[in-house]
Amino acid sequence: MTGSDERNGTVAPAPGRKARRVKIADIASAAGVHPSTVSRVLRADPRGRISESVAERVREMAKTLGYRPDAVAASLRTGSTQTIGVIVHDIEDPVYPPILRGIEQRLLERGFMTVVGNTGYDPHAEAEMFEQMANRMVDGVILGTTRLQDPVVQRAQELGVPLVSVLRSTEHLECSAVVNDCASGMRELVDAVVAHGHRDIAVIAAPQDLSTARDRLSGLRAGLAAHGLEVPEERLFTVERMDVEAGRRAASTLLERRPDPPQVIMAVNDLVAIGAIQACRARGLRVPDDISITGYNDIPLVDMIDPPLTTVAMNLSEIGMRSADCLLDRLSAPEAEPQLTRVRPELRLRESLATIGR
Repeated sequence: MTGSDERNGTVAPAPGRKARRVKIADIASAAGVHPSTVSRVLRADPRGRISESVAERVREMAKTLGYRPDAVAASLRTGSTQTIGVIVHDIEDPVYPPILRGIEQRLLERGFMTVVGNTGYDPHAEAEMFEQMANRMVDGVILGTTRLQDPVVQRAQELGVPLVSVLRSTEHLECSAVVNDCASGMRELVDAVVAHGHRDIAVIAAPQDLSTARDRLSGLRAGLAAHGLEVPEERLFTVERMDVEAGRRAASTLLERRPDPPQVIMAVNDLVAIGAIQACRARGLRVPDDISITGYNDIPLVDMIDPPLTTVAMNLSEIGMRSADCLLDRLSAPEAEPQLTRVRPELRLRESLATIGR
């Protein structure tokens, strides 16, 4: 037998069938009021005069029956799905989880859910992921794959989808962005490297179609120039991907170009730096006794590897929260001019950077 049990809020299903969702009409019947009254109470609609005793009875009955709002119906009524899409290159990259936690924390406080898409560094996958999210009527997108010239950003503008870039920005700031102040962070790291006595410096950089890579390399060069130094072409290598294997290959190539190793290898990020350490060890070089290594990002556990890595820490959780705040601002003021927010990094000096004689 099927039927409602108002005492425990269940609607008993027939064998093999799921329980029926509690509806506003069920609450109205149980509370002895009109369905429109229930609707106004649950939506906190100020129209109409509803006594507090009636409102409390409705809320209590909704809780007793286990009422859950119908998100689909609400989205049809309001035009909002209360969902934000987030697109990243690689969910396994240690940079992203703290950012995603910051985004989710801030959005949940405002009643939004987050949908994450992982593209594997494939521009076609990035474009397709954005289209899928737009087709599913997300309220906005936080883009973690942004290039200086980015077709996804252009597509968002065409469709009118609010979009904020996290970690990177476009060339002419076509959309708001929340980034790490990479140039200042790298200049501070260069100052520390030079202060430790290093003059022969090799660099593993990333493709310059990314604002982070461009800013880190320009900051590094500016920092070196301030000390009367530069990076010779044979000491500069660019990787296509910013992972451990790319760092290992790049460092191997750098070490093969000249018989004498550089005093220090400055890597574009921590994963590349770890790969460089592996390449040095494979050639019998001790870090930091024979060669120093630095990274960027301060991902988890780099303070526990051997040797602990000198790097620059980005406040990734704060960057995530600020990007969520920025998108929420875009939702409330879509015509506002794009804004660039820079979050200040912090230097982390550790044992992978040795002090040498001058």
